[in-house]
Amino acid sequence: MYMVKKAFIAVITLFGVLVFIFIFARLTGSPFEIMYPDGMAPGQLEQYNAKYGLDQSYGRQFVLYLKNVLHGDFGDSLNERRPVTQIFFSRAGETLKLGAWALFISVILGITLGVLMAVYQGNILVKAADHAMSALYAVPGFVLAIFLLLIFSYSLRILPSQGGSSPAHYVMPVACLCIGTTGAIPIIRHVRNSILETLSQDYIRTAVAKGIGKKNTILRHAFRNSLIPVLTQISIVMVDILTGSLIIERTFSWPGIGTTLVNSVMNRDFTLVQFSVLMLAAVVILINYLLDILYMVVDPRIEVEGPKT
Repeated sequence: MYMVKKAFIAVITLFGVLVFIFIFARLTGSPFEIMYPDGMAPGQLEQYNAKYGLDQSYGRQFVLYLKNVLHGDFGDSLNERRPVTQIFFSRAGETLKLGAWALFISVILGITLGVLMAVYQGNILVKAADHAMSALYAVPGFVLAIFLLLIFSYSLRILPSQGGSSPAHYVMPVACLCIGTTGAIPIIRHVRNSILETLSQDYIRTAVAKGIGKKNTILRHAFRNSLIPVLTQISIVMVDILTGSLIIERTFSWPGIGTTLVNSVMNRDFTLVQFSVLMLAAVVILINYLLDILYMVVDPRIEVEGPKT
């Protein structure tokens, strides 16, 4: 019953996102003003509005849009004049590759450094690393991106600043997604805090008192018992990387969904904006739904009581 309720909330949320983006995308004005900045012939604007149904009320447009969606038709891009599904999924692979590398490196760095910081707690290097992470955590991704571009592309000229056709193109975008609020640092802190919290438990103290040793206790007991909350944090990082990549892609002209979405917003390409936002929202909602399932598997009482806050 708990998961049915969550599924119902997910569907309602997705529908709410669709209504919101459908209306507010149109409040920005006519897309033809962007497409024809020098003006149009008399009556041409009315012809285009009638052709794409933009001369009707928002309610009527939305009803027609839903009817088309039920038949699998999400419309054509107003700028590229081809199905938005074709545009979106042709560029989703580039975003997926970028996000996969960022997530992989974030998880490896996050778990490794988190364990090391728990093992060597109190070490001067660990304290210095903790202060450095706090500073990096406060830096927005786009600021870090500009900083890396200035150093490695314009000053040193060792990394390409735009595109995604070679391994070198991945370095700076992946670094931006791994560093800061979206990637490894939240995982590092969560792993360290989870392990330190587990080490305070009585059974862990007993294991240390028996002579197992702190390092072995962390690796054999504390890390294993803190793995579930760490997996939860990794799921949250997945969403953060997805949303954070939108700006990072635009900054590095990465040929993915982020660049496509930003360009479509600037060009007032209603249909492409609607479908892109809808798909991204669906991915985020799906990840959260799977996370709710994980909570229930770990603690079946959640199905009766609901998740603890």
